Amino acid sequence: MKVLQWYILPVFFLFGCQLFAQETEGNKVSDDIQIDVKSVNLNAETDTLTVELFLISYQMDQREFKLNTYATQVLDEKGEQHLYTLMKMGRVTINIADKQNYLHYLFEENVPVPLTIKYADWTGEKPKKLLLVFEDSGEDGKFITQEVEL
Repeated sequence: MKVLQWYILPVFFLFGCQLFAQETEGNKVSDDIQIDVKSVNLNAETDTLTVELFLISYQMDQREFKLNTYATQVLDEKGEQHLYTLMKMGRVTINIADKQNYLHYLFEENVPVPLTIKYADWTGEKPKKLLLVFEDSGEDGKFITQEVEL
């Protein structure tokens, strides 16, 4: 029986570490919002970068989400920040020409919402991270900058 314990204990340890690593690598949770990267696409023909995310709110009931569109930028490998061309969250779409400072969205609890951000005139550098800036649900006027690795 002791021999069986020596085989089972390492198996539980290995699986436990593996599950913990999977939970923290791709998922970022900030202000009860989970941010998952769906895809990052570079299109050389049209010189565009498209970043697709899923956002999930874990707050009870509905929650108003306020994204600062101008502060939400992508960083390339050189550390340069790039401003979006188009943002789409659920059915809400904002173009840079609209000159809107904020994207407002009403989250339902545990319902994933797609967020697509497009960048024009992308010159081929690989994107490094996305700076997602949104208002804190507990304090009006306070914004959270969440870095999302791409």
